[in-house]
Amino acid sequence: MASMEQGDQQTNITSALEALSPWLNNPRRTVIQVEVFMAAAAVLLFFQLIFGSVRRRTNKFFIQGGLWLAYTLLLPLITYTLGQMQSSPVKSALYPVWGLSLVLVAGGANSITAYDLDDNKQWKRHIFDLLQCYIYIGILFELLYPDKSLYTQYYLFHFSPSVMRQPVSIPLFLLVGSVFIANMFGIVAGWMVNHADASKVVADYMKDHANSRGDSQEFNPVSMKDCKYLVHWPTYLPAAWRGDGSPVYRSKLPEEAIITVGMVWEMCNNEDSSMSPGVSSRIEGACLSFALSHLLRRRFFGMDCAEASLSETREFVLEGLLSENNNDKYTEAFKLIEVELGFLYDSFYTKYASIFEMENGFFLVVIMKIISTLVVGIILLFKSPIIKTPNPIIQVDTRTADTIITVVILGTFIAVEALQSILYLGTDWAMVSLACYYNKGRHGHGLWCIPFALHKTCAFLSRRPLFSYWQNNIGQYSVIEGSQHFRGRKAFGCLARSLTLFPFFEFMVYAIWDTLRKLFPSKGLHFVKLPHMMKNEIISALKSNSDGHLANGKASLRRNGVFEQFSWTLCNETQTENMLIWHIATDYCKIALGDEEFVGSAEELEKRNQYRKVATKLSNYCAYLMSEVPELIPGNFADTKFVFHSAVFEAREALGTKTRNRDVLPNAMGHPGQEDTIFVKGLKLGTMLKSIQDSFLRWKLMAEFWAETILYIAPSDNAKAHMEHLAQGGEFLTHIWALLTHAGILTRPQPEKPTPGEDIA
Repeated sequence: MASMEQGDQQTNITSALEALSPWLNNPRRTVIQVEVFMAAAAVLLFFQLIFGSVRRRTNKFFIQGGLWLAYTLLLPLITYTLGQMQSSPVKSALYPVWGLSLVLVAGGANSITAYDLDDNKQWKRHIFDLLQCYIYIGILFELLYPDKSLYTQYYLFHFSPSVMRQPVSIPLFLLVGSVFIANMFGIVAGWMVNHADASKVVADYMKDHANSRGDSQEFNPVSMKDCKYLVHWPTYLPAAWRGDGSPVYRSKLPEEAIITVGMVWEMCNNEDSSMSPGVSSRIEGACLSFALSHLLRRRFFGMDCAEASLSETREFVLEGLLSENNNDKYTEAFKLIEVELGFLYDSFYTKYASIFEMENGFFLVVIMKIISTLVVGIILLFKSPIIKTPNPIIQVDTRTADTIITVVILGTFIAVEALQSILYLGTDWAMVSLACYYNKGRHGHGLWCIPFALHKTCAFLSRRPLFSYWQNNIGQYSVIEGSQHFRGRKAFGCLARSLTLFPFFEFMVYAIWDTLRKLFPSKGLHFVKLPHMMKNEIISALKSNSDGHLANGKASLRRNGVFEQFSWTLCNETQTENMLIWHIATDYCKIALGDEEFVGSAEELEKRNQYRKVATKLSNYCAYLMSEVPELIPGNFADTKFVFHSAVFEAREALGTKTRNRDVLPNAMGHPGQEDTIFVKGLKLGTMLKSIQDSFLRWKLMAEFWAETILYIAPSDNAKAHMEHLAQGGEFLTHIWALLTHAGILTRPQPEKPTPGEDIA
């Protein structure tokens, strides 16, 4: 019996040695792998930090795809590395420090917490992932226990005298706590996106404001005097503030506890204010945009905009934001909208909203992390931690290179923390916090209890934004130009359908085709800088309809005396068909007329060229919207895309590859069986527009038509789609949508289809 037991014991030892042989041969390989994975995690964190701030300003595939890859890979990489350190028999005394560094990375950069809106719904899963990482950290911390008997137990945090004798233990435990709190900011940010409590408060406040105010009180839209739009209010309301004892189903805000736009502007224009003019101006704009973002965010949750019916709401936009005495005309208004959408982007995709609500805690945690990390790095330079490992665990001695790599990584994290704090102090969130600081007599918030030096830094950085707010580009698509690239997609489809499992392969082929179109833009699909005069033309069209009644081009046709001649172009079943007919006509005029001669003054020639540029760019932008982002415009997006692709196919069949030949376009109208197609109707309209002898009138008509059309298609209840596109570089249509919302224009009138030649009032 004894011999059998001895044989079994020898067999077990042999099996254990065979299992350990890969690590016994080269035990440092595991340590090197961990170091490589840590370096990869640091690179992914830096990529998020740098390009996360760029994301809202570009739709480049490489940046968007790179951020998706970094966001997707970071957490699995961290979990795998922590698991490898914990489960591998090869141990290093630096594992606890490395593991804690990885958990710090798991919190991600402040500039990105979600790749898309649905990621915010996973905040509960992020809590689980964070706890899983801390369980690994707790197990790794047992490597610092010099008492061998402790290896039979698994304490997550053990403050025994033997542990405290390790010089690195105390700063590591402090770093553990600060890192845990820091990681919670991202989880809170995701939680905030999915809860409509703040928007409910704003909606109820604006209902009470609309009911009590009416049109009786004076409102100055230029000086913002008596502007009641909310900038900040208490996050948690005491029960006594919710009502007077009777059942109240609205949130009630006491006047003494809120900060409004009117208060901030009055403070900034006060002669006794200690703020410089540059800081004061940016604070005014940031607080106004912040208040507008609260109003716009209600639409994401489907809440009512009670103030839309007030005349002062339209005056706020038309006589305030778009006042004629503005030297830059309408530039400042669109800048306010850009900042507003920047606030919304940050609320949905970054930590800034949660940091703003808990600024004191954020900066205290940052200071604690930096100090603890510095202390850990200094200790490691002079004295490495000691571990005692029982068999069969393999201990790898700490080398100088390991210590240097660890210190470099810790220094990198210090730099990241400091840089993220500086970046936050230069954001518009800090400008709003600065305004709350100066209004602390009414209601203190945020940085008011942070050392005064931070406010000095904030004021210095507030002179101008550190980054631009959006890409300032608009997509361009031409049905006529793009039709020559349509054959490629058709050929790909035929190839896919020739395969046995054609539904799957056809889907994959079309997905690859759409990706290639974005990677390698063509004349059909590309992006251009947003022309400045386009904004002026759109705002002029908006102000010409001061009653808020949007027209789908009828008003411009009437103003130019051609409604009876061209009213047939508005008799189609959908707005998509109307736009396609006019787009093809605009494209036709651009190609057929070329550089036409102009008889008139130089000033008239310049104005004519501006009208031509506005008309062609807006026409191509509307075609881009129908092709690439149909969910932002009226109608079912699937129907819109189907009609659009049908028109492109019609152009392809009629023109072949000769789209630039001016003689081919008129002949395409006589193509058999295509007399009633959208493409032929567009060519017919194009020839009619071309026949207008006055080129100034022709391009003026088309520019005004497209300006009215872009305003007509902008109102939408699909706020989620607009918020999703904020993370993809943004769309100019979203800016128009936001501007119309603040003017009280939430919907478009249902158009009556005119019969040709009939003038409908």
